[in-house]
Amino acid sequence: MQKIKILSVVCLVFLGSVIVAQDMIVITGKVTDKKTGEPIPFVNIGVIGTYTGAATNMDGLYDLKIPSKYKEKELEISAVGYSTVKEKVADIAKSKTYNVELNPMAFEVGEVEILGESRLQYTRVKKAVENISKNYLQTPFNYDMYYRGELKSGDNVLRLREAAVRLYDNKGYERGDAYQVFKERGYDFLEVRKNFENETLADGGTYLDELLEMDIVRVRGNVLNVNEIDDYKLTLEGETEYQGDKIWIIAYENPNATLASTGDYYVRTYKGKLYIKQKDYAVVKNTMEVTASNYSPQGRSFYVEEARQNYEPQSISYKVTTTYKQHMDYYYLSYISYERNHDWKSKKTGEKKKESILAELLVTKIDTFSPQVIERRAYYENKPYNEEFWKSYNIIKDRE
Repeated sequence: MQKIKILSVVCLVFLGSVIVAQDMIVITGKVTDKKTGEPIPFVNIGVIGTYTGAATNMDGLYDLKIPSKYKEKELEISAVGYSTVKEKVADIAKSKTYNVELNPMAFEVGEVEILGESRLQYTRVKKAVENISKNYLQTPFNYDMYYRGELKSGDNVLRLREAAVRLYDNKGYERGDAYQVFKERGYDFLEVRKNFENETLADGGTYLDELLEMDIVRVRGNVLNVNEIDDYKLTLEGETEYQGDKIWIIAYENPNATLASTGDYYVRTYKGKLYIKQKDYAVVKNTMEVTASNYSPQGRSFYVEEARQNYEPQSISYKVTTTYKQHMDYYYLSYISYERNHDWKSKKTGEKKKESILAELLVTKIDTFSPQVIERRAYYENKPYNEEFWKSYNIIKDRE
């Protein structure tokens, strides 16, 4: 997939069908870039004033199930770098096909304040960190989340697990290191479906802990760690727009990346882009690309006893996209995509194998008034399949 050039003139086309089923309005569709024809991933599609929503997958596809009680509300389609479209749910439900063309956005490079590697970028990032206590809730809450984890060997899907998960955070978005946040967040599985049966303890494991580490506003081991910020090279790449607000795009790279600054024990290279709102310094998006020299099945922050590995790593890399969106007075996590690619070589035979992991997290509900306390993390999942539950639950569509 070609990368989206945010500073060019672009517009979106939204194609979909609408089905009204019992008390649910079901919308399916695809979001593409009209100029390039490429699908656009990570687009937020949600009912304004609620947390009912979905996100497009890597192919720009999505499914959205809306309770009929929201039919008088508006549906909003938004993505960083694009204009936003709003349409009444009741109007969408009148037609089986819903086509929307977003107004093009133009950003000329010459019109953008390009200050290169000046200290201003460091000031902006530090200001974003200082404003976390104002922009993100600082009291306990629950996230209800859709989780999807896929393990592939070559082109073969070995394991696919989807789950509805409830997370409890007893501090809200109070910054902390990975271990501190680990103790302050617990989660449990509500419903699960998968393409395999658990036969060992390891079969019940998920990638949830690593996904939650990518919530960079909550966890400190990343570019938002002001104690490590001077180790980064920061560059203003440009400006764009999100939901009508101006955004700074600040590219970052850490040439001396460590476990403390990245959360990865074997990190080699670490770079990405921060998207910061100009009006309130809220972080609304982060993209990250990392290469590493090894990987532990227990997680990227763990040490590996290399002598006991049957395969030696040839290439380890991963990409992360994390998005946030505003709900009422605060910003909350919206979506995380975490894609790893591993190349291994057998120590005994020299056989080579490719392994890939795709894990995604979509927040579907927030409870800040009477959150359920969950003190521990459910590492082993063994829930029976509940067909009725999945008929009305919003998920991230499978790739084509």
